[in-house]
Amino acid sequence: MPESSDDQTTMTLPDGWESVEPPEGVRFLALAPVDGTFRANITVTAQTNGDLGFRDWQVGSEMAFAEMMPGYTPIDLERLTIAGQEAGRRLAMYDGPGETALTMEQWFVAIDGVGHTLTATVPTSAYATWAAQIDATAATWSPA
Repeated sequence: MPESSDDQTTMTLPDGWESVEPPEGVRFLALAPVDGTFRANITVTAQTNGDLGFRDWQVGSEMAFAEMMPGYTPIDLERLTIAGQEAGRRLAMYDGPGETALTMEQWFVAIDGVGHTLTATVPTSAYATWAAQIDATAATWSPA
C-alpha cells in the first residue's frame, strides 16, 4: 500500500489508488483504478464545527445525507476513538450518478472545533473487493 499525504493528512492508500488534486473544500482526494463508470474514491475534509458538539454535528450530518443523497440508507453507525477523541464510523448506501448503487464508509472525529471526515465511496457491487483495504487505510489515517 503506498503512503500518501498532504500537509495535514497522512494515510496508506489501497494498492493502485492515486492521490489527485482535490476540488475546493476537500483536503485530500484519492481515486481507485478506473473500473466502470463510477471511480471509487477516498476523500478527507475538515470543517469548523462552530459551537456544535460531536453529537449535534453528526445528527446534522445524517439529516443532510438524507436530504442530499437519493435513496440514502444508513446501515451501521458505531462509536470509536480517533486521536484520543470521541469519533465514529458509518456505513450507508445511496443512489449515485446514473442510478449507480454506491456504498459510503465514513470515519469522523472533531478535534479542537474542527470536524475531520474520511469518506470512502465505492460502487456497491465492488464494496466487498475494497472493504478490507479501505478499513486498512482508515486505520492509518492521521487527522490533523
